[in-house]
Amino acid sequence: MKRILAPVSCVALLVLAGCGESAPPANDAGPKIRIANPGSDRLKALSPIYPRVALVDVIRRNGKRCQRVERLAYQQDYQQLAMWVALCDNGKHWAVFIAPNDDVQVRDCEQHAQLGLPVCRPLPPLPHDPNAPPSAEPANQSDTNLL
Repeated sequence: MKRILAPVSCVALLVLAGCGESAPPANDAGPKIRIANPGSDRLKALSPIYPRVALVDVIRRNGKRCQRVERLAYQQDYQQLAMWVALCDNGKHWAVFIAPNDDVQVRDCEQHAQLGLPVCRPLPPLPHDPNAPPSAEPANQSDTNLL
């Protein structure tokens, strides 16, 4: 009885161990599975002001400085996280990663290379609003000579 079990168990071990000369496929052309990300999908569906308000809150709760998110764009999926890029009013770009379970991480875009994260595509600032009140810049010296 022991002689019958020994060859069977050796064969089973070889099958389980994957012994052999076969190499894994060189090209992983299999289908990619995308996990649903309801939090990111909700942001995409909102009118433009609401995602900016939501992400300024997220950025602040993560201890980062941002008074207002001026621009915001979905960039890509990265390891089952939705990556958004936000441009704050201080000119700083932040990457906001949203997990399928709505966990959120905020990363400084300037540090992505050293962290091995995807590079943030920078967002251009908003164009000047002609209806905005004039800024409180000091008057030119030539303007004071007009009196």
